[in-house]
Amino acid sequence: MTILAASAAGKPAEDPAGIPRPGWLSHLVGRWWFWVVFVLAMFTLIIARTVTRVPPPVPKVLFTIPAFELTSQDGKAFGTKQLAGKVWVANFIFTSCPGPCPELTKRMQYLQHHTRNAAQAVHLVTFTVDPENDTPQKLADYGRAHRYNPVRWTFLTGDTKTVEETIVKGFKLAMGEEAPGQIFHSERFVLVDRRGGVRGLYEATDQGMAALLRDIGVVLNKT
Repeated sequence: MTILAASAAGKPAEDPAGIPRPGWLSHLVGRWWFWVVFVLAMFTLIIARTVTRVPPPVPKVLFTIPAFELTSQDGKAFGTKQLAGKVWVANFIFTSCPGPCPELTKRMQYLQHHTRNAAQAVHLVTFTVDPENDTPQKLADYGRAHRYNPVRWTFLTGDTKTVEETIVKGFKLAMGEEAPGQIFHSERFVLVDRRGGVRGLYEATDQGMAALLRDIGVVLNKT
């Protein structure tokens, strides 16, 4: 009668030896089949989340880059002909820039590192906006100072008119000189597909780089 009274009062019932009887959860946990069911349920949940995850959309073509040919850091002709069939990223700097250019170049280093598994399928192209001063040799020195891989990252210069036409008319981005030695230019990164179609423009931020890397993968695999 004492044991029944304790159970009715909401307390754990005791066996004749005075040891509390295990609750229903403890009883299940002690069974081997409980763990089998638990592991299978967790595995099923992970698979369901993976299957139902919505893949990122393929970026639309905003416009197409006209054909161009400039001069690389090794003094050779380089342009859309050499980039055909590759996904590539462009950015714009000048080597004597005291402002954002060092940070923009660090972002390109970041892209070089994080796209290394794509090998030569992804190419990086840095355009100088100060072609009068940024000679091929100066660009080569700048690239080496920033640990560039010349197989996957090219620096371009040329005559001022051609460079300006390529950037302003081709990429539809700003470039110019406000005053002697004061050059303004876009700080955006441009993603271009295998056919020269611009798939996106990205800010030089952590969020911008994450979005750019995501879209590089999408354009590589879906176009």
